[in-house]
Amino acid sequence: MTLNTTGWQPITLPELGAEGQQVRVSTWLTQIGEEVVASDPVVEVLLRGMTFDVEAPSSGRLRRIGCFENDVIATGDTLGWIELDDVVSKS
Repeated sequence: MTLNTTGWQPITLPELGAEGQQVRVSTWLTQIGEEVVASDPVVEVLLRGMTFDVEAPSSGRLRRIGCFENDVIATGDTLGWIELDDVVSKS
């Protein structure tokens, strides 16, 4: 099965400390299908006992989650994908 991701933007883990730093996915704050607004927190990650919010890079709908709670990920990894607003409105 091929997934058509045209018009989707990845949510990637930003640099939170040293490059290549690994973090643990804590909690998804947004569920698949829910609308998000650019800069809204969508997922929490843990780094050295501290919680950080990862924000939506753009407005749209969360369409896919690529990392789940307790997964260990690194800077630049894709957490999920947002279907952009202009694509959602054409559906």
